[in-house]
Amino acid sequence: MMKDLFELRDEILILHLPDELDHHTAGEIRESTDDLFACKKIRDIIFDYSSTTFMDSSGIGLIMGRYREVRYLKGNVYLVNISGDMERILSISGLYRVAIKLDTIDAAIKDVYNKRDKRPV
Repeated sequence: MMKDLFELRDEILILHLPDELDHHTAGEIRESTDDLFACKKIRDIIFDYSSTTFMDSSGIGLIMGRYREVRYLKGNVYLVNISGDMERILSISGLYRVAIKLDTIDAAIKDVYNKRDKRPV
């Protein structure tokens, strides 16, 4: 089940989050993404909230940890497909200060490529 959450496109990791992002699932996702960061070149990460209905502080910690990883590589974190309940949690947590909120995965991928065209070599 866990491997179905991950999709790689070029240097972009798309994380299709589960319906509940709690201590247990955040830990499993953290371990899996650590492995991916170790063996793949990932510069940007997209968190897809289309199925997520619950997230606790462990989910916030997961996003912050991945943010530190991609910022080191001059990448970005994107939050997409956010429902009303998740919107409130993400806004209160302050994650919008470190992550870019967009409507869809495609919009986030387009933004990644636009920013890459402007990144210094």
